[in-house]
Amino acid sequence: MKKWLWLALILLGLIVVSVGGWYYYPQFKIDRLKAQNAAIQDSADKPESHNVSYIGHLRNLPGKAIHHLALGDSVIQGRGSTEGGFIKIANDEISSLTGKKAILDNQGISGATSGDLLRFLSTPDMKERIHSADLITINIGGNDLVTLALKEGPVKALQDYANVKSSYQNNLVEIFSIIRKENPDAILVYNELYNAVDSEETFFPATRKLLNDWNLIAYETTANNKPSIVIPSSEVLKPENRKEWIYDAIHPNDKGHEMIAKQMIKTLEAPYQQK
Repeated sequence: MKKWLWLALILLGLIVVSVGGWYYYPQFKIDRLKAQNAAIQDSADKPESHNVSYIGHLRNLPGKAIHHLALGDSVIQGRGSTEGGFIKIANDEISSLTGKKAILDNQGISGATSGDLLRFLSTPDMKERIHSADLITINIGGNDLVTLALKEGPVKALQDYANVKSSYQNNLVEIFSIIRKENPDAILVYNELYNAVDSEETFFPATRKLLNDWNLIAYETTANNKPSIVIPSSEVLKPENRKEWIYDAIHPNDKGHEMIAKQMIKTLEAPYQQK
């Protein structure tokens, strides 16, 4: 009996380790990518460093204007904000910091999924907009998760999870590919998905796992398409403080959008990295 008991305990331990790895691995990878970016930022802060920031790069571009294209869903649109959303707030700050007119072309579509954005970018008009942009900011993927959550029952959602995740990854890779084909040099800025679920909810750990999976895909895709960077919005839009920054069940309010905008500017002050 003791032999079987030990085998059972070993098997249980392996399962726990495997599940733990499955749950925590995406966050571990994201933290490593953030740490690498922080190390680059630290080196740029040294007096002997001559690295130009993304803001500095935009300032040094020829011409008197910066063309800023915004793509994605209702968060890009500015839902919940009376000030045009984080994209408008950050755009005004970019204009101030560079001394140039930042022309914002907001193409956000409420309810858009990654598949919708992919189809949208395939039109001749959008390709021309992409070609003319100096800066492209993207917020997409949240509605892919909402679609998954609306499936009939948790079992069905679990069955479809792998397919939805794979579809999102393929769509995001193709979205970046289309952008880079039309414009190899524009700075791509991806806004990290944040958790709008109250940390006291019983299903909060599950939403954290899903968002980590989605954000890891975004971090890795962005890293493969330099010059590009991710806004770590989840570092300021924290679930435990959601009442301060939430507008409805999903979207940020004025304060939330302002917090994202500040994170975007802080992110663009990192050293500019070419491909």
